[in-house]
Amino acid sequence: MRSFQPPWTHKIPLSSNHETGSLTQPSPAHESRFIGSSSGIYFINTVKQAFESSAQHSKPGHLPAAEDTVGGEDDYASSTRNSPERARGFDVSISSYRTIEVDNQAQLGTLPSHETAQANAISYFKTWHPVLPFLSGPEFLQELEALYSDPRTSSASCTIPVDRRRLCYVVIFQCVLSMGSYAQPPGLSDVPSRSSLLSIAAMLATRHDTLTIQTVLAAQLYCLSTMALRTASSLGVLLTKLLYHAGLHRCPYRYPQLSNEDLELRERILWASYALDRYVCQALGIPVSLSDAEIDVCVPGKREIHTVAHERVGATRQDEETKEQTKDAANVNKEVILANFVEHGRLVGRALEIFHSSLHSRNSDPRKVLFLRSDVDRWFNNLPEEPRLTTESSSADEQVARFLPFFHVLYEQLVISINRPSLSLPRNAPEFHHGLQVNIGAAKRTINALELQSTLFWPGYLASVWMSGLIISFACQVGLYNIAQGSQGILRCLDLLKRMGDRWQSARRCHAALSTLLSDLQRTQRRTNSEAFGDEDVYSILAKRRRLDSNIRSPPPHAVTSTPPTTSTGTTVQHNGAQPATMFTNSNGEWDVNDFFRDLSWNNLFDIGDAQHPDLQLFAG
Repeated sequence: MRSFQPPWTHKIPLSSNHETGSLTQPSPAHESRFIGSSSGIYFINTVKQAFESSAQHSKPGHLPAAEDTVGGEDDYASSTRNSPERARGFDVSISSYRTIEVDNQAQLGTLPSHETAQANAISYFKTWHPVLPFLSGPEFLQELEALYSDPRTSSASCTIPVDRRRLCYVVIFQCVLSMGSYAQPPGLSDVPSRSSLLSIAAMLATRHDTLTIQTVLAAQLYCLSTMALRTASSLGVLLTKLLYHAGLHRCPYRYPQLSNEDLELRERILWASYALDRYVCQALGIPVSLSDAEIDVCVPGKREIHTVAHERVGATRQDEETKEQTKDAANVNKEVILANFVEHGRLVGRALEIFHSSLHSRNSDPRKVLFLRSDVDRWFNNLPEEPRLTTESSSADEQVARFLPFFHVLYEQLVISINRPSLSLPRNAPEFHHGLQVNIGAAKRTINALELQSTLFWPGYLASVWMSGLIISFACQVGLYNIAQGSQGILRCLDLLKRMGDRWQSARRCHAALSTLLSDLQRTQRRTNSEAFGDEDVYSILAKRRRLDSNIRSPPPHAVTSTPPTTSTGTTVQHNGAQPATMFTNSNGEWDVNDFFRDLSWNNLFDIGDAQHPDLQLFAG
C-alpha cells in the first residue's frame, strides 16, 4: 500500500524559485505578524545578507529589519498622520444589574473651512477619482454643499443630530478631503485614528446598500493612502462580503429591477474594490479576497457583453441601443484609466498565483510563466498613446497624459515581480544572471517614470522606488553592475524617497537603509581602487595610463614631428613601415575620436593594429 505523503513535504525543484514570507512575533503575547513573499521581503533579506557577509562590511546589523520597510505603517505609533494611539478607545461600564454599556469615543477629525474643502475635493477628484471612480461626483458635491450650507455647521458649540445617511457622508467627506490634501502637511481634517474608521465601518456594515459600500471603500482608500495597509486589508475583507451581499459581483445589466443610474456606478464600485484588493494583497503578500472566478461584471470603458434587460419601465429597445452606443463612445475615453488599472490587477493576481502561492501548491510552469509575460507585454503595448496636448485638447486627453507615467511604473513593477524570484536561485545559475539584468533595466525605467510624476500620490510608488534601489545595490554588490553607474541610480532613488518622506514614515526608513547601502558600495569601490593603484587619485591614475600608453606607441625621436599647440595635441605613430599616422588627444589627455581617424585613407585603413596593440586587431579582419 502506498503511504500518504502530505503535500507540504514535497520537495521543490532546485530550478524553481523559493521566495518565502516572514512571520514575526512582536512584544504582545499571542500576536504574530505575517508578510508574504510578494511584498519583496525575501529579496530584501537576500540583499541584506549579501551586504552583511561582504568582507568590506564593518558594521554588522546596521540595516533595519526587512519587516520595517514593507507591510505598511500600522505598527508604528509615531506616525504623525494616522496613529492608533491617538484613538480614545472604548469606555465600558457595568452597572449593578450587570448591564454592559460600551461607549465608543470615535473621532473623525475636524471639518476644514469651506474654501479648503472645495480645494481638497477638486484635488481628490483630479488625482484619485480617475483611478478609483467609486463615487458619484455630482452627488458628492451636492451633499458637501448641503453640509456646509447648514448654519449649525459653523456654530462652535452646536451639536447636529445626523441620520445614517449623513453619517456615511461625513465619513466619506473626511476621508476624501484628507486625501485631497496629500500635498500639504498633516492637518486637523485628518482622521486621527484608524480604529475609529474600523469601528464606524463595522457599525454601518449591518446594511449593504450602495452608500454603505462607498463609505467602507472610502475608509479603505484613506487607510491605504496613509500606508495603513493592514487596516486597509481588514476593511477590504468587510467590503468584500458587502459586495457579495449586494450582488455587485454580478453584472448589473442582467437585472431589470436596477435603475439606469445604478448600472454604471455599481460597475465602478466593484472594479475599484477589485483593484484595491489586488494592490493590498500583493503589498502584504496575502491571498486575494475577490476571486476572478466569482466576477462576471464587464469592465467600464469596454463593450457590454451581457444581454441588456429591456424590460425596464419606459425603455424601448431602440432607446437602449442608442444609450449603449453613447455609453460606449463616452466610456472609452472617460474610464480608460480604470479599465487599464483593472487589467493590471488581473495580471497581478496571476503573478501571485504562480510565484507566491503556498510552497506545496506552487507550480511555476514555464508555459504559464511565458503566457503571463506575453499578456503583461500585450497590456503595456495596448496602453493609450501619449496625446499631443494643445489648447483644444479634451479633458480625457489631459487625463491620459497625466496617468501614463503611473502605468509605466505599474508595468515595470510587474516585470520585476515576475523576474525577481529567479534572484533566489544560486548565483551561478543562468536564470539568476538573466533575471538580474532584466530587473536592473526595469528598475532604471521605474526611476525615469517616477521622476516624471509631479505628485507621488500612489502608495505603491514607495515600494517601487525601494525595490528599484535594492536591485541596483544588489547588482553592484555581486559585481554584475558598474558601481559608479549604479551609485547614480541609487542617488536618484534617494531623491524620490526624500520627496515621499513627508507623507510616509516608512519612506524615511527606506531612505536611511538605502543610504547605508550606497555608503558600503562607495567604500568598497574606494578600497578596490586603493588596493589596485595605491592611494593615488583615480583620475590621476587614468591620466598616467594614457601617458604610458602614448609613450609605448611613440616612435623613435627622429620620427616625431612637432605640432603647434592647439586644443588637440598629436602624437605621430608609425606602423609597419607605413606613413606616420598622428593620434590626437584633447586637453584632458583623452582620445579625440574624430581626429583619430583623420589621417586614415583607403590605402592604410586596414593597416591599423599590430601585435603590440591587440585591441585594434578587431578591425583587421
